[in-house]
Amino acid sequence: MDGMKNTLKEEKEWYDNPNLITTMLIGVIILSILLSQSFAIRNHLDTATIFRSILNHNSLYLFALVYFIFLKTKVGRRYFHFLNIFVSIFFCLITVASMFTIFQSFGLSSLVSLALNIVMTIYFIYVFIRDTVIGTELKITSAPMDEVNNNQYFYAICALIVVALIVDLIGASTFDGIVIALLDSVYYGLFARYIFLYKEYQDRKKVIAQASATKNKQDDEEKSKNDSLKTRKRKSEEDKIDG
Repeated sequence: MDGMKNTLKEEKEWYDNPNLITTMLIGVIILSILLSQSFAIRNHLDTATIFRSILNHNSLYLFALVYFIFLKTKVGRRYFHFLNIFVSIFFCLITVASMFTIFQSFGLSSLVSLALNIVMTIYFIYVFIRDTVIGTELKITSAPMDEVNNNQYFYAICALIVVALIVDLIGASTFDGIVIALLDSVYYGLFARYIFLYKEYQDRKKVIAQASATKNKQDDEEKSKNDSLKTRKRKSEEDKIDG
């Protein structure tokens, strides 16, 4: 029984620990970049093809790697909201690029990839931008995407990841393609979990702030009530002395 409790505790700590999630993301990103380039070199691809691979496939990973490494530093935590704005812009660019990909190679894989990028972009903006000055100016809190809650976003992305993985595995003709597809799925899953945990943190912070404000209001009302009772009691005693 104790072993089962410890196992459950470890599982809970794993998927509810933002620091561990970001560390795993950094590891997955580095592994994906190294493997994709080693596969390209092993397949004797020319320099121009390898360079295009870095720009197309690995640009997302390279940008995300810089982002998560910055989050591990004091500078990154200080300028956290500015980093999120750049990530939002980058996500939008990736989504636009996915739209153009459909015209180049229309298929189920490109459609699922586009859907995944759109939902990830909306989810990231919904969580990280909505409470900032930019989010207030854009009135994100009153936008249709705010009607979907955190769990629904997360599970929708998980479903799209599974579909994308199945499609990629069916279409993969080499071991290299299978490995890259698996790493892509792990990356998106961990990234979605990172966004989910931050939204949970925001919600908990709001609940605590509301509870604190309610308690302070109750304390003020109680203090006002006590002061009023003391005032009436003092006035009553003064009336008795005058009488």
